[in-house]
Amino acid sequence: MNTASDRSRSHVVGILFGRQHLHGCHASTTMFGAVRYEYASVAVQSDDLGHSLAELFDALGVQGDPVPVAAAIPTSECYFATRPINSGGGNASPRTLLRESLRSSTAKLDQLAIDVLNWQAHRRQLVSIVAAPLDRIESIRETIGNTKHSLQRLEPAANALISAAVENERSERRDRLVTRVFLGDTSLLAVMTKGTRAIHWQSMPLPQGDEATGIVSIVRSVEAAYAACGLETSPDAVSIYGRRELQSLIDRQWLSDNLPDDFRWLDAPSMKPDHIARACADGFLADEEDEFDFVREYREPLKLHRVVPYKEIALYLVAACALALVLVDRMKKTESNHVALVSSAPSMATDGSNPRPERDRLNARASAVSTFMDKRVRWSPMLGQITSILPDGTRLTGIRGSATMSQKRKRAVKTAPTTLILHAECVLDEDGQLPASVSKLTETVGQLETVAEHFQRVELSDLRRTLSAETGVAGAEFSIILTTSSKAKG
Repeated sequence: MNTASDRSRSHVVGILFGRQHLHGCHASTTMFGAVRYEYASVAVQSDDLGHSLAELFDALGVQGDPVPVAAAIPTSECYFATRPINSGGGNASPRTLLRESLRSSTAKLDQLAIDVLNWQAHRRQLVSIVAAPLDRIESIRETIGNTKHSLQRLEPAANALISAAVENERSERRDRLVTRVFLGDTSLLAVMTKGTRAIHWQSMPLPQGDEATGIVSIVRSVEAAYAACGLETSPDAVSIYGRRELQSLIDRQWLSDNLPDDFRWLDAPSMKPDHIARACADGFLADEEDEFDFVREYREPLKLHRVVPYKEIALYLVAACALALVLVDRMKKTESNHVALVSSAPSMATDGSNPRPERDRLNARASAVSTFMDKRVRWSPMLGQITSILPDGTRLTGIRGSATMSQKRKRAVKTAPTTLILHAECVLDEDGQLPASVSKLTETVGQLETVAEHFQRVELSDLRRTLSAETGVAGAEFSIILTTSSKAKG
């Protein structure tokens, strides 16, 4: 019997198939994208799994149309191992890989359901193998197959918890090598992970009253297996999930001394059954396909009507049609306004008048702007060159300049010359005289290419002696004036 391919992503039921109880979570997506959760648990009586499953569906309010089921079995019922493989070893059959991992030729592999994932870490090819009793897997698959619902995934509980834990992390942390510790009421599970991929896991009872020792012990035990699993380094981070109330009861300082400095303690997901059931449902809604699945080989090919979300498409089409109607209405109003503006605009060239005067006026304005841009002074290169030739002991204290500006007065056009005034100061020589280099500064400045291009005269002015009130050093202040020749135009 194959597993039907109901791949609708609008709702799903996640179930943890425990030996004594069934724990379920019904997750349904609203039209606004939010997810609503409903939880329920029922006891398994007299090993009647079918009756208990029907009670669980009723308690979750699952009625009417068939729904997909994403299920998990307790981690304690699964064998799991990760080991490195040689080139080409990934083509071996799952049973061969499991036999090599078990290192036993007498293991009854035909009584086990096996799933294998090939992946890469630290540039090494790895294979992860998970196995569970075949009769247990077949019992769950057949029980759900006898209902109108469809089993879409059956995975170890640890795998579902890892996916939920990684989903709640920031993107920059999701591919790190992390040891994750999931706490329960009486037990804890530690999993060494890289991203969503499990590398090694181990569970043990949770010591009552000495929980911190239990956490540190299982972390060290799991991380000690990194080399055997094919990794080059051990995890550099630890995350603890669940049992937040323990933080006020345990010795946090001792825990910090024995775990990495950046270890984190989060509320969920924990080993609580309802957290595992929700993790199964969330993993299915997130469409996480590349994970362990004991019923992978039983899936039928996907059918189009199961894959395409017709209701969502219809809703989007209705919204698109409404938006199109609004746009058409706006375009009509815009066109009407355009016609009204054109009809009310004053006529220019269409009234028979000659447009040449207006064209000549615009051309003259454009020529004036172009001439101004061509003749403008570029101050930055010029000041850079002047600063570079200043003698030692001389510095600029102020800069003031003006560009050419035409002013029309009556019939004559007078042009104010372009002027650049550089205020400077220098230290006098040992004889108390102005240094010769400063006396020749006007000649040196006038020979600069950027200065000669715009200014015809360079002169020294406003020379006066000074005495620094702070240092008592004698000096002189002076100005270098650069000007262009100006001519009146009539």
